[in-house]
Amino acid sequence: MNRRGTHTPMRPVWWGALGSEALKLWSLLSNRILLLVAVVTIAGSGGMLAIGMIARLTDERFAGQEITATPMMFIDSVLWAQVVVAIVAVLAVTNEYTTGQVRLSLLALPTRIPWLGAKAVVLGTAGFLVGATGSSIALGISAVVLTGTEVRYEIEFGEAALLVLRSGLYLAVIAVFVVGVTAVIRHIVAALVAVLAILIVVPPVLASIPAIGDAADFLPTTAGRRLISDFDTVAQLSPWTGFGILALWAVAALVLSGVLLRTRDA
Repeated sequence: MNRRGTHTPMRPVWWGALGSEALKLWSLLSNRILLLVAVVTIAGSGGMLAIGMIARLTDERFAGQEITATPMMFIDSVLWAQVVVAIVAVLAVTNEYTTGQVRLSLLALPTRIPWLGAKAVVLGTAGFLVGATGSSIALGISAVVLTGTEVRYEIEFGEAALLVLRSGLYLAVIAVFVVGVTAVIRHIVAALVAVLAILIVVPPVLASIPAIGDAADFLPTTAGRRLISDFDTVAQLSPWTGFGILALWAVAALVLSGVLLRTRDA
């Protein structure tokens, strides 16, 4: 006697969940505007910095000084763009609970985890595209503006491509981390306060406390920004080690949110 299984193939489930989350993200005009703002923030800041360096050449205050620039300087505004990406991620999760749409989203899937996983993948992809696009434009502008001038500036294609990749990866993992944290909290105001505190407020405050200041080096943004910024820290983490710590924070937040998603009511 043959019995037909009731098991639902996971690949169609995940593809359906990814398509649904991508549609939710892109269908809202506010999300498209915010993501564009993040790209413009990175590209515009890099371009303005390059133009500002040209202006120094005729500024008497810099007379006789050698003006130098490094490619990493022009993508530093990725750290500001992360605020916009974080806000988009928070709204993407909390809007489902505010409107009650989460119940429909979960009813459409045989299990709850694909909903959370798909949201993390889609928002992580959006973060990557913002970082990669914005930094590509910023580095392109810097090369056009500064090449052939008296500003000492050298950039190679390989170095630029690596910085573009790093910028995209940083914002992608930040977005995934924020999805996990927000899925734990669920409330829009509380999630925004918690996320912005973790990303912006807590690192400098913790670093200013002598007894435990070294721990700030292992917070998500301080560790992760080693990938895109050159600054001194006590721990002196390598770029990819710092990124690995950021990734661990993101995985931990997602795992916790996944466990709570399965045990709590929608």
